[in-house]
Amino acid sequence: MTPLYEKMGLPSNIVYIRSISHDELPVEVLDSIDKNMPLFAVYAENGQQIALVEDQQVAFALAQEHKFSLHSVH
Repeated sequence: MTPLYEKMGLPSNIVYIRSISHDELPVEVLDSIDKNMPLFAVYAENGQQIALVEDQQVAFALAQEHKFSLHSVH
């Protein structure tokens, strides 16, 4: 069975999560979300954004559900 990160064309299963500002989003995304909602993104090791969610715990659960390895970055 091919791991999800390989199916997605990612270099590894390492991801990190960080809050993201609405200013960082494309206009087409901004048009579809509540501007007051906090946002968290899941990023691959190479910096590619792979998910955008409205709750940090959802981001962690999503990463765990798909067997990604969470790493802290400072």
